[in-house]
Amino acid sequence: MKFKFLERNIILKMPKKAPRIFIVLFIVLVLLMAYVIHIRKDMADFGVCYQGGQRIIESETLYRVTDGHMQYKYSPSSAVFFTFYTLFPFEMAKFLWYLSELFLLYLVMIISYKMLPLKLKKKGTVIGFSFLILLKFSAREIEVGQVNFFTIFIFLVMLVAVLKKEDIIGGALWGFSMIFKPYSLVFLPYFILKKRFKLIAVGIVTLSFWFILPVFFYGFKGYLIVLNEWSQTLSQSTQSLIASYDNASLHAFFLNILPEQKKGLSMPLIICVLFLIGISFLWMMFSDRKKVLKKPEVLEFSFLFILIPLFSPLGWYYNYFFSILAVVILLNLIDKFPPAMKYGLIVNFVVIGGSLREILGADVFRFYTKYSLVVINFVIVLFYLFHIRIKKHS
Repeated sequence: MKFKFLERNIILKMPKKAPRIFIVLFIVLVLLMAYVIHIRKDMADFGVCYQGGQRIIESETLYRVTDGHMQYKYSPSSAVFFTFYTLFPFEMAKFLWYLSELFLLYLVMIISYKMLPLKLKKKGTVIGFSFLILLKFSAREIEVGQVNFFTIFIFLVMLVAVLKKEDIIGGALWGFSMIFKPYSLVFLPYFILKKRFKLIAVGIVTLSFWFILPVFFYGFKGYLIVLNEWSQTLSQSTQSLIASYDNASLHAFFLNILPEQKKGLSMPLIICVLFLIGISFLWMMFSDRKKVLKKPEVLEFSFLFILIPLFSPLGWYYNYFFSILAVVILLNLIDKFPPAMKYGLIVNFVVIGGSLREILGADVFRFYTKYSLVVINFVIVLFYLFHIRIKKHS
């Protein structure tokens, strides 16, 4: 009896938040185990960035053919950024980058939900399902130690600045993001059409500042040599990677589905798709003449985010995590669609999240990946975003 009495009192005195604490601790344990058992053995892309930071400190060339597939392809300015991580031993720096990516993943999902103009679903529901749908992309991103979470985070904070009309902050973030990858250029026509010229000017100044920094490591003449090596590296490596198995861009899609004798049609087809998507996006931008929509930029940015992996020559599968804002928007508004469209969207999300070798089997998964069929999934997502603007839901 004494034991039952003690047990009852212990249970009653346990704080209500105890289950959440146990869940959080369990997640932390799983993430640590995942790093120790698997992830720390890879993170090859971060290793390339870390090596770039080391080389620029020593004024060594960044771009070496002898590096093979793991050749440094980012700008010399990004190597300056990664010098911070060289303050730590490589294994410690790698773990810090892993923790940073997990934290950025959390922030990206939270910010995506918080900036919704209208919240129709609970935060936990929307974020939970968004995480599951895009899990395979985020897992691969973390596994290789890429910089895309950091880039998406910058874009989302930039969007917050755009919404608040803080063009100096928005421009600084836009310019800074370009030192890693040229993805930010997708926003340039948008900012021009929106007449955000102050933002563009600040972005150019910020980019110029970062562009000049490597001069302090190489000197002026040495830096010109490095820039020439960078240009050669990009021109020599990009073409060979377009037909890579993991490339999931629109260009790769057409190259894969067209017969050998028709592959020359890939570029005209890309131009046609770009024209149709461009016209659709322009209509989205200027359809709300009466200014009845609240924060229309959120939907417009989500549309532009998806164009990054679609039209990038090297749009790897994990780049489709850029669709996080679009997925959050669509899940939040899913009940606004007619039944047929609603269930069609659910099926599309199931295909995106469930297209794993373990689920599809080796043959079907190989077929899905070989022909870059994920492109179709995200063209469908673009259609749903366009439909939302037509109905003025967001």
